[in-house]
Amino acid sequence: MKIYHVINKDTGYSEEFYDLPSAKWAMKVNDAKGFITKVWANGDFEPAGEITLKGTNKTYFANTKQKKASYC
Repeated sequence: MKIYHVINKDTGYSEEFYDLPSAKWAMKVNDAKGFITKVWANGDFEPAGEITLKGTNKTYFANTKQKKASYC
């Protein structure tokens, strides 16, 4: 599962989303930055980078069986 955090420190806006299109919409509306967090089944989590409005949001996780960048 991935969690998408959208934050604007200037206005104090902060919200958490579970789908990428909603997070991107909130980023556009609130002029904010977005970050992705990958949560594994055992409860561990790791940061997966920033959300980009243009281009791809595919990520690659090291030390896994993953061969190429994907939406994991």
